[in-house]
Amino acid sequence: MSRSAVPLVVATLLVSLIAFAVCAGLVLERETGFVDEPVLNGAVEHRAAALDGPMKVVTHASKYPLLFVTVLGALLVSWRERAWRPLLLVGGTGALSVALATLAKETTDRHRPPSALWAIPEEGFCFPSRHTVIATAVLLILAYVIGERVASRAVRAALWGGALACSVLVGASRVYLGVHWATDALAGLALGASIATAVMTADALVTGTAHSAPPETSHDIPSEVRPGAP
Repeated sequence: MSRSAVPLVVATLLVSLIAFAVCAGLVLERETGFVDEPVLNGAVEHRAAALDGPMKVVTHASKYPLLFVTVLGALLVSWRERAWRPLLLVGGTGALSVALATLAKETTDRHRPPSALWAIPEEGFCFPSRHTVIATAVLLILAYVIGERVASRAVRAALWGGALACSVLVGASRVYLGVHWATDALAGLALGASIATAVMTADALVTGTAHSAPPETSHDIPSEVRPGAP
């Protein structure tokens, strides 16, 4: 991670933690009806047959299949570079996202929307959306790992933008299919981003990448080869 990126990552971590805390507070106080009910009703009312299939594919692929693919990709990078760091970053982030999402679910005990609205079968508590937490965390950390190995700023921006867009799509799919409230998805995005940015910050501190920079290359012509040099 470059020195200039550290403040942005830390700021994102703080904003994400605050956003999750706000969502959790509203849920515990049962003050989410002004957001959850109109959003869920609107999503259910505007379902379309052309979207049902793709949304189901997104939601089913966004949890353990996505986690498996990203960890496998990190394993290949680690094997190619003969270094454990990529695998530890992606695998550790995935494991942490599963653990914290599960802990939050069991702590809040929030019930899902009425089962009559479900487009797919589900079970258990719903806050936060574990699918969204996992997808957000692993996609952002994957963008971080790959972005370190890409020189083009445009490609790095596309990686980060794609990771964020896919994370939002996962959250939207959970609400669209009627198995989560909107605040579940928002909290999932916030918690997933918190986990990913916390891992990035810890990685920068441990590896020292936040305090190092490539050595500057001098383009001066050595005096011994300058015209007229003695």
